[in-house]
Amino acid sequence: MAGTTPRGATRPHPVPGDAARLAVHAADPITRSALVSYLRRQPGLALTGRDAPADIVVAALPTPDARTLAQLRRGAADDARLVVIVDGEWSVDPYAALEAGVRAVLFRPAFTWERFGEAVQGVRAGHGDLPAALQGQLMDQVTRTHHEVLAPLGLTPGGLTLREAEVLQLVAEGDELQHIGDKLGYSERTIKNVLYGMIKRHRLRNRAHAVAYAIRSGQI
Repeated sequence: MAGTTPRGATRPHPVPGDAARLAVHAADPITRSALVSYLRRQPGLALTGRDAPADIVVAALPTPDARTLAQLRRGAADDARLVVIVDGEWSVDPYAALEAGVRAVLFRPAFTWERFGEAVQGVRAGHGDLPAALQGQLMDQVTRTHHEVLAPLGLTPGGLTLREAEVLQLVAEGDELQHIGDKLGYSERTIKNVLYGMIKRHRLRNRAHAVAYAIRSGQI
């Protein structure tokens, strides 16, 4: 990456109400200046001060590890998302990376400013942007987790049992609990217990909240 930043370019602008707060981390000052200069021209983004919480953290790292990613989250917003530019090898477990907030990864050999801008704006919009190799690793892990951990316990990838998903689907369609029990071959009391267990396990408020949770997570 190459580029220069005019004097004072690293000073953050006041953050508009609809802008995502953004922090930039890079050990090389030239790389950081180039990233800052480019990001200042991107719509919907506002650079923060060093001690201010950020919604998006852009970091240029030689060889990312789980500890470094966790450190980047410190001081950022609770739901901060990371855009990582990698100089060397990627060795972080995909699940650990997602837990640390990583939502986009760009390898330096394939880096272009256009791709970088698309990745940052995609993350700002709530999307992800991972290289094909990392996507493949993540899908392999999801498949193994489902077959080796969730399926033996009767759980779906979203954390519901198959019976819970069936019950919530019928609740969402407006069926009464007695009718749901008749359809599925259970007593009304069993249906109530199924709902109560799911609501308690996921710390939800009531049936309506449980249905909303299942819909948002794509489980019904």
